[in-house]
Amino acid sequence: MIKQILLILLGLFFLLNGVNHFYNTHILKEYADNRSLIAPKLMVILSGFLLIAGGATLITGYFIFEGIIALCVFLAVASFMLHKFWTVKERETIMLEAMHFVKNWAILFELVYIATTLE
Repeated sequence: MIKQILLILLGLFFLLNGVNHFYNTHILKEYADNRSLIAPKLMVILSGFLLIAGGATLITGYFIFEGIIALCVFLAVASFMLHKFWTVKERETIMLEAMHFVKNWAILFELVYIATTLE
């Protein structure tokens, strides 16, 4: 029972972040553009779909493994394409980007663990 509640809450986290990609597309597009991401608006929209689909699978319990794969792809790509702390010069920005990089990998590892415990 507790595992189901936690999966639903985790799914809501991703679902809401995906909705945010559509609600604040212009802001996230500018952020992605500043990181030299190819086709930033398209990437923001695609990542929003990945987040919503992955979150929905965790909430509903259907196709969880596939949803976890989608979320892991998003997190890995976002880590290396957007949070390149090793290329930044300003100390505060380095710390912020490094924090996001590590956070993404922590969530990715959590998702892998969840995938290995599915029934």
